[in-house]
Amino acid sequence: MYCNSSVTASVCPCSDESWSWDAVVVKSSVFAHSGSAAELSCSYSTHASQGFTLEWRYAAPGTPAIQAKRVLYYNGKLYWVNSWENRMALVQNPPVSGVASVKIHSVQPSDSGLYICDVTNPNDWSGSGQGLINLTVLVAPSVPVCELIGHTYVGEDVTLTCHSSQGAPTPIYSWNRGKDTAPLPPNSIVADQHTGSLLLSNLTTAFTGTYTCRASNDLGEAACSIAVKVAYSSTAAVVGGVLMGLFLLVLLIAAAVIYFFFCYKKRARRGTETKLSRRNVDSSEKHPSEGPLLSAHFDGDQPPELRVSHLSPLV
Repeated sequence: MYCNSSVTASVCPCSDESWSWDAVVVKSSVFAHSGSAAELSCSYSTHASQGFTLEWRYAAPGTPAIQAKRVLYYNGKLYWVNSWENRMALVQNPPVSGVASVKIHSVQPSDSGLYICDVTNPNDWSGSGQGLINLTVLVAPSVPVCELIGHTYVGEDVTLTCHSSQGAPTPIYSWNRGKDTAPLPPNSIVADQHTGSLLLSNLTTAFTGTYTCRASNDLGEAACSIAVKVAYSSTAAVVGGVLMGLFLLVLLIAAAVIYFFFCYKKRARRGTETKLSRRNVDSSEKHPSEGPLLSAHFDGDQPPELRVSHLSPLV
């Protein structure tokens, strides 16, 4: 039985028992508690001769094995890559007597992934090969984060979410409400223990309360809480806002009508005054004003100086 090299670091379809690929034998699955030491066993049967090499590679969870990066290389001299030298050591040094195992000191969750032990002997190709090891660092769940998605109005649906950023094995999530609370209709609650979601449908005021989520695995548990307060939607405020908006709109239209009315009336008055003034000017030009004429009649028989004007008063 063996693992295909195309598998990813997060999944290896092998059992916990030792298995062989050509002449290399490894333990396919290794579990270690965070902070403890983990030994990745790898043995081979070939006789190390000139050209013998040993290589260890690592692929983070979700990374294909073909993209694994070199951690250790031995070809008569030991070479370490990056900071692994301070955290990893060969169980047998030099690794030329059939044991290529390594030990990781104080493993951390970031050390989880796929490790590849690759043995190459040019003088004995039948004794060459590689083995794949899945390392899982066991850690208790971190404190989860609780969130609410949706609006807590009567008749609405909301979803409570709960998630721990760390935890191996993968945490299982469970929800519960505070004590002394009335039971809710079973059809209105849907919980998913794998994703940590809790669906509350067709809310009523009975849903009001504190909800607690617990994330747990074999190493421990952690919890978070969230308060839910269900209220009636403020439809009256919405209607009032609409009415107020309509009232303001009517006032604006009325003000505009009044403004244009007065403007029109003022403009009409100006037009009338202009027409009247023009008529007066035209009338003056056609009939110029003349002073009153006084006519006098004199008696023709009398001399001018003795003539009495009919306009003069009688003496």
